[in-house]
Amino acid sequence: MRTLLSTAISCGALLRCAAGPIDFTPATGKRVLENVEFPQLVFHQDGRPITYEQPRNWTFTGASAELKLTPNVAQAQASIEQVSLAGPQPFDEAAIAALRLVVLGSIPSGAKDAKIVSEEQNPVPINRQPSYAITADYSFFDQDYVISMLFANLGETQVRARLVTRKADFDKLQRAFRGSLFSLHWEEKAAAASPPHASN
Repeated sequence: MRTLLSTAISCGALLRCAAGPIDFTPATGKRVLENVEFPQLVFHQDGRPITYEQPRNWTFTGASAELKLTPNVAQAQASIEQVSLAGPQPFDEAAIAALRLVVLGSIPSGAKDAKIVSEEQNPVPINRQPSYAITADYSFFDQDYVISMLFANLGETQVRARLVTRKADFDKLQRAFRGSLFSLHWEEKAAAASPPHASN
């Protein structure tokens, strides 16, 4: 029997979950560690910057609802997107069953032999919230493909990280993409400046 992810830690119990949508329109930034610069992308949610370090040599484009990432491999695409939720939602059996349908529904029409091959509980926490990942494979125009989607519920926003690639390239690209998701970091809002005191 699958052990369901605990719902005892709710959004807001141990952290502040931003409730508004994420604006994935990317700005560029950098992180400096021991005089080494690491390029970053910067998004925003409720006025809070979100920093992200995409896999090395992957290109990106973005708009408010979605960030698209392109590996330096043919016929491969990754994305980070969001959908709205009615409220905080645990990964219970009903929710997981619905997510399976999301993954299978993302497979191109006309694909053959589509099936779910693995499911993972919390492979990458997102903003200190648990995640759930589902991977499926299929055949399309006589080539074997894999789609993997990671879901994280952040209050009223569900983040979805998706990778689609040929089966032969999946393990390498999955390691790179999953590794990059650990870099997602919600910064604190900048403190408002205090008004100057009138001098006597």
